[in-house]
Amino acid sequence: MLIGFVFWYRGLALGGIAAVGQLQLLQPFMGLGLAALFLHERVSWSMLGVSLAAVFCVAGAKRSARP
Repeated sequence: MLIGFVFWYRGLALGGIAAVGQLQLLQPFMGLGLAALFLHERVSWSMLGVSLAAVFCVAGAKRSARP
């Protein structure tokens, strides 16, 4: 865990806290995709729709945050 935090904080320092912090919002949705892919979990249409809406919101926030 310590090694993971070293890389995480290094990434925050290189990319900027505001930009990289928004990518952290995508972690649950990436986990959903990985669970479906590797563990054969069932993904309903509503789960997929909410995930895609959140991805678009994060992408829009990143685009509007650029100076």
